Amino acid sequence: MADRIECDVAIIGGGPAGQAAALALAGRGLSLVVIDEQPRPGGQILRQPPARIAVRGWLQERSYRPLKQLLERFQALDGVQWLGGHSVIGLQSGSIIALGPDGATTIAARHILIAAGCHDLAVPLPGWTLPGVYAAGGIQAFIKGQQLLVGKRVLLAGTHPLQLIIAAQIVAAGGSVAAVLFAQPRSAMIAALARHPAAALRRAPDLLATAGAVKTLARAGTPVHYGTSLEALTGTDRVSGAQTSGGAIDCDAVGLCYGFVPQSALPRMAGAQMAAAGPAGGWACKHDDFMRTTVPGLFAAGETTGVAGAAAAAAGGALAGIGIALDLGLISPDAAETAARQLRRDLAQHRAFAALLDDVADPTAYLPAPSADTIICRCEDVDQATIAAQLAHCQSANAIKLATRCGMGACQGRNCEPNLLRMIAAAGGPAQAGFTARFPARPVAIADLLPPQ
Repeated sequence: MADRIECDVAIIGGGPAGQAAALALAGRGLSLVVIDEQPRPGGQILRQPPARIAVRGWLQERSYRPLKQLLERFQALDGVQWLGGHSVIGLQSGSIIALGPDGATTIAARHILIAAGCHDLAVPLPGWTLPGVYAAGGIQAFIKGQQLLVGKRVLLAGTHPLQLIIAAQIVAAGGSVAAVLFAQPRSAMIAALARHPAAALRRAPDLLATAGAVKTLARAGTPVHYGTSLEALTGTDRVSGAQTSGGAIDCDAVGLCYGFVPQSALPRMAGAQMAAAGPAGGWACKHDDFMRTTVPGLFAAGETTGVAGAAAAAAGGALAGIGIALDLGLISPDAAETAARQLRRDLAQHRAFAALLDDVADPTAYLPAPSADTIICRCEDVDQATIAAQLAHCQSANAIKLATRCGMGACQGRNCEPNLLRMIAAAGGPAQAGFTARFPARPVAIADLLPPQ
């Protein structure tokens, strides 16, 4: 083990939730440590370029301005120890193990906030393991961080409206988008919007931003198709095309965009109670009005508590900061309630809009059908047929894991678990809690865990 750090509060995640929590706790005489896998703060929503690289016009869109202001305030804080480039591999009450460039570090903290974000839902279909096939969020990360394009002709396919924003960003960066495919018909999306009129009205600017992306794509001649499902990806050494319900499309890169899943490994490892997150799958951490989890001293905020966007993450992070200050006796209960009142209203409104998006983007009826030889668990090369053969005998995710090695690989089931649970449910199996979260949450060399010689 490389080091040991002791602090009052450790925040896992340097995105909007972690930043807002640190700002809420600043100036209270606390020692704060913020841990993030990226070298620089900002999270996935503000994917900062490397410090030595200047990106012209970095995230100039109006929607990013409040987040960039939050980031500037966070970066100006004194007394915050930033542990960038560190992955949290272990978590229990009061203690964190983080893996960084110099090995593992143990962090002892009186209170811990998990603000670990989310990741794209992995969607198995024939050909999805070909080079050039990405999660749409991965394509966006390349563009945000360094204005890198993953291909000359990119196809985006799925059910989530974010793919329109990503397609417009590709075009703005000088790229070409072969098409944007929505598996659901446009009428289904309009009907979903009509079921949430209040949320749609309150967040009209966000909906208009999507309309702006559609106009950008129209000017670029990019077709947007509705009710067109992705069936298979083709190619030899890398993807070269896609088979869809509307015909074949030539492309050299594909972004799959069917929704997002909370990063839940750490709260599950710590023993916090979880709840089903939404139609895309995954698990959200339960919490009270001050973002306390069911584990004493452990708080959660941001997408870890359910995917609801950056504004919701910031509101939840600020609430967590107030809650931590309250538990440490640094603020009175009355003052905490006063400070939390508007944040709770904001969080409720953001989550109402997230429920609208979940309805619009619900992938459940539109996920591609994997063939028997389609890989479900990429880490261990477990295909659909291997898992299907065990469903009659194994009625839990852990049992399938033992029988097939599905979920035993480097990602610890983050990618394959939602799909496996869908397969169990489709076979008539009982409701599932998913894989048991185990140490380490990320791959680690044994040497990094040994004491120095």
